[in-house]
Amino acid sequence: MRLLGLSPRPFPLSKRSGEQSLQKNVPGHTRCSAATAAEVTVQSPATKQVPYWIGKSGPISQAINAAINTPAIWSIMRMGARNAMTSTAEKAGIPWKQTVTELQACEELEKLRSHLVDPDFIYPEYADRKFHAYDGGNLDWQAVWEVEPATAATAVRVFKNDNLDPAIAMSTMRQSFTHAVQDFCRRHGVVVQHSLDAGCAGGESTRWLADAFPSAHTTGVDISAHFLALAELRRRQADTANPAASVEYMHASAESLPMADCSLDLITGSYLLHELPASATQELLQEAHRVLRPGGVVAVIDGDPWSDVHQQMPLPIATLMKSTEPYLDEYFSLDLEAAMRDAGFRHIEYLPVNHRHRVMIGCS
Repeated sequence: MRLLGLSPRPFPLSKRSGEQSLQKNVPGHTRCSAATAAEVTVQSPATKQVPYWIGKSGPISQAINAAINTPAIWSIMRMGARNAMTSTAEKAGIPWKQTVTELQACEELEKLRSHLVDPDFIYPEYADRKFHAYDGGNLDWQAVWEVEPATAATAVRVFKNDNLDPAIAMSTMRQSFTHAVQDFCRRHGVVVQHSLDAGCAGGESTRWLADAFPSAHTTGVDISAHFLALAELRRRQADTANPAASVEYMHASAESLPMADCSLDLITGSYLLHELPASATQELLQEAHRVLRPGGVVAVIDGDPWSDVHQQMPLPIATLMKSTEPYLDEYFSLDLEAAMRDAGFRHIEYLPVNHRHRVMIGCS
């Protein structure tokens, strides 16, 4: 496994500090090729088989899906999944209730949502699915109020065997991605002047991306204007050590971006693809290839179906996990490397950055 150097940084709700980008003093933007970018050896996964509990045809997966599609059983599963997350947060000292209370009382959120929403936006069919057990999915204020503590709790759960402080767990999880992207851009001679964070939700991943490439203009896009309202609120509240950072948010789908051809240098997606049907992922990759300049970079981080954790996950935990992620079967079954190649990407790398997550990255 290729490991990346990490360092702690503050908890996401506290003051943030910028960090020096690895892309400084890199030659001008060039097309990726064997002549201009050094190749690296990246360990292949031990298996490329999907986990035993994934799929639409296997008997175990069929049984799980039948239970999830039974309303009475699903309600119990939803409660179990939620209790597991809130329990993790409480034990780790994550201010779940405090954050929710503060955001519930924030009248500015609805004003920002009304300002950011595109009245002509056509929502994709998957938008109304009950992601993370919220009745309104990602178009639900409850999901917005809880996204920050839930994300922090997820980071703690990822590194539960290391007993990390929430701030360091979040730092480790986020920087495993930004460091991989910085390193890839450096090796392939890509200077990032305009980056885009697809499926940015509440803007946490966008802020990390902007910190990683402080001289770039960074755009966060999401289909949920509710989430974008939180992202914009945090942008306005931020007391950043990098006041020159240029960040904006846009109500748009990553599968149909309002950007010109060959206009971006970098597109990222953090924990996005598992919330999309496979067809939307393929459309996203094709759209990324359209808007990226020659040699531009696409990079995603998400669950690694080939990891031991997912391959050997106990059935009760796998069932709870699937109960709140309606497209997990499609994501874990998709050959992402092949999808990237089909969209026109090359120099594709697979980087298992922790025991649960992988980075997939390539050049246009």
